[in-house]
Amino acid sequence: MDNVRLEEFCRSGEKADTYLRQGRARDALKVYNEMISKLEKTNDVDSYLLAKVTLGVLRCHVKLADFKAAFQVWNAHIEDGYFGLGIYALESAQTTVNDMITYDMLCGFLHTLADAKPVEAGAAVNTYLSRVCEHCVDEADKRTLRMAISNWKQHMKDIFPGSIPHEYALGLIRFEKQLGEPVKPEPIDFPFPTAWEKPADFREMSRVVLMKTSKQNRKQKVG
Repeated sequence: MDNVRLEEFCRSGEKADTYLRQGRARDALKVYNEMISKLEKTNDVDSYLLAKVTLGVLRCHVKLADFKAAFQVWNAHIEDGYFGLGIYALESAQTTVNDMITYDMLCGFLHTLADAKPVEAGAAVNTYLSRVCEHCVDEADKRTLRMAISNWKQHMKDIFPGSIPHEYALGLIRFEKQLGEPVKPEPIDFPFPTAWEKPADFREMSRVVLMKTSKQNRKQKVG
């Protein structure tokens, strides 16, 4: 994708993120979906954009409590279309570290709603939130660390309504001690995505582009 089109998409992404920060999730979702439609018309794939748009859409669906739609995006496969490619791009760290923190926190939340055994959901939440908290400690980011611990406590209560098994609370206890203050659970929340500015040293993930190109070629042969 050339720089002119990339900058155009980034401006649209910033517009959507602004709506999201203002609490206008439906307006934000509309802009994100318009971006996806434009990408589909041109077949111009960029893994950074796909990661950013998919993250924004996922956050909007969660904010709107449309969890069915959130799961459809989150569970999309590469062959399912652009959201599948976007999830693959997110799982392959095709955006900033701070965006990945937001994604991990969203994944942790969605695991509390998934149709899984409590021990499986608890283990998944611990994996995602431990990774988030580890980064926050390394970066001395107390604000995000506090938010992550608050979410983590709420997730554990939702997964284990009676009492949380000690082995599933060890990581949470450790990071709260590292924060140095008790955290009272607040409503579930997530950091906002970072600015839409593709790093100058960012390399396009060729595998994503190759997969999309191969998919289009197969369609053309079938046609």
